[in-house]
Amino acid sequence: YLSEMIRLDGRGDVGGTCAGCGTTPALFRCEICDDIQLYCHGCTVANHLRLPTHRINEWTGVHFKGTSLKNLGLRIQLGHPVGQRCILPHQAFNDDFVLIDTDGIYEIGLDFCGCETAQTHTKQLLQNRWFPSTSTNPRTAATFRVLRQYHILSFESKASAYEFYHTLVRLTDNTGLSKRKDRYEAFMRMVREWRHLKMVKRFGRGHDPDGVNATSPGECAVLCPACPQPGKNLPHGWEDVPKAQRWLYALFVAIDANFRLKRRNISSDETDPSLAKGWAYFVEETKYKAFLAQHLGVEQEKSTCSSHNAVNMADTKLSQGLAATGVGTVDCARHNMKRPNGVGDLQKGEKYINMDYLFFSTLRGTPLQMLNVSYDIACQWHKHIWARMKSFPHSYALDYVTKVIRFFVPKFHLPAHVAKCQTVFSFNFTRFVGRTDGKAPERGWSNINPVASSTKAMGPGCRRDTLDDHFGDWNWKKTVGLGASLLLKIRDALAEKAEHEMAFEEFNTAITPLHRSAWLAEMEAWEDNPNDTTIPNPLEAKSTCITQAGARLKLAELEAEELQQGLDTSLHPEISRSVLIASGIDLEEEQRRLSVAVESLGHHATDIQKGSIVRMRNSLRRKI
Repeated sequence: YLSEMIRLDGRGDVGGTCAGCGTTPALFRCEICDDIQLYCHGCTVANHLRLPTHRINEWTGVHFKGTSLKNLGLRIQLGHPVGQRCILPHQAFNDDFVLIDTDGIYEIGLDFCGCETAQTHTKQLLQNRWFPSTSTNPRTAATFRVLRQYHILSFESKASAYEFYHTLVRLTDNTGLSKRKDRYEAFMRMVREWRHLKMVKRFGRGHDPDGVNATSPGECAVLCPACPQPGKNLPHGWEDVPKAQRWLYALFVAIDANFRLKRRNISSDETDPSLAKGWAYFVEETKYKAFLAQHLGVEQEKSTCSSHNAVNMADTKLSQGLAATGVGTVDCARHNMKRPNGVGDLQKGEKYINMDYLFFSTLRGTPLQMLNVSYDIACQWHKHIWARMKSFPHSYALDYVTKVIRFFVPKFHLPAHVAKCQTVFSFNFTRFVGRTDGKAPERGWSNINPVASSTKAMGPGCRRDTLDDHFGDWNWKKTVGLGASLLLKIRDALAEKAEHEMAFEEFNTAITPLHRSAWLAEMEAWEDNPNDTTIPNPLEAKSTCITQAGARLKLAELEAEELQQGLDTSLHPEISRSVLIASGIDLEEEQRRLSVAVESLGHHATDIQKGSIVRMRNSLRRKI
């Protein structure tokens, strides 16, 4: 291998005459062509009329040195078929044109067509699948293939444009000795425009007679195909189904915030506006900020549940030097996809006013009759939501009187809430929600968080456009994989259904008919009247379980009562009866851990494993 690689650094056994014409000396070899033959000057140029972004090496008699097709006289003529020259060619501005391609950055000898019927320079470049960096006197362009390559690479690897561009710089010259004009800013601009144009093209906006600017809010978002989408995937007459079947067309949404997607206080919306203007996942920024400015003085009530930081510390999130402390999102809770107009910047923590705006924006105008809403702090956030809704424009209002809207706390967060919340806001205790856990947004954060290192230093518009693009790709990948994902889930569900049926039948046969009928009546009354608080919840715990911490507290309280009565039976100021009892419980737990560790040893335990067991046993004996 090494010998062949060294051989390719020289001429090898290639003859001295051109492999093309066979008459003139062979001095040039292309690094990129699948051909190790050497060609003369004329044949090299002729071979690359359609391949202007190839790297050429010239033989000096001792070694190869790099040159360019432009130095060899290759001129690319736009506006005419390959090989045909224009009678009125116009050189690129100052004959200084740079083309960025997948394997390097090249100086190109470029001529525009100057005929009477010639298109603009921008159109001539685009028709050659070269993306110009400016619309006036373009001196830099990127091939469509390099833009597409970076576009996909940024989704999969989260590589920044800086890293990708400087990879191309090193591919062009890895010594760093040749001085080249920096085209990084031009590349950034082309990437951003490419992302936006691909988005509007995919959603058919180029075919609208009213133009791209007629795009509606959220129209360029990839919709979840498994969620109910009126006019797209619902049967005729779905609006008229009986109340008992409404759950078939229920929408599940989950609300969450991500404080890693910060943005530094750099630039402004006037200097760097968004190209999408609320067409995809982010809300339209001007209206959003105007609404927030109108409600700056509204104080947020404190939590009456557990001490939720998202509620009590909404105004104290560190924001020094930041224009946005993170983003709030509304996702499809069942299939983990971003909702149209369901994303917005957070200025200072997870305030109700921000999350309200995102919630009403993404659900604006929905005709669906049943909504299931999951939020970490739903127990607090939902309390006065309909009163807060009155401050929104009429188009944002939800008809909550005719709709069934239920609020939930995600299963992972529910144990941190007070006992009442654990029954009222539980997915497990509610009909027609399946095995939804409400944690969909957080599963997507691992995909988007690596982008934060580059987006935090972007201007506001560029950042929103970039995140919109990444959210769109996330939704697209989820859409493509939805068939396989649902098939896997239904297979698991069938197996689990059989297990649950068996467990239910076993339990059902163990209880008396009297208990069964009484319990069934209680459940049906509670389920048929979800908003009637006078009907007791049969699933609510009737007694509180005793924890070890609770037992220690009770013992300490009993000792406090005795001390108030002048009774002190402690052996030592720090050693009382309750301390001894708690120590005994801890010792029993340590004995169980030691027993498990001993049982887990195999027949051929290592010295390290044996030593660990001995140290655990010695420690336990000392404590006893």
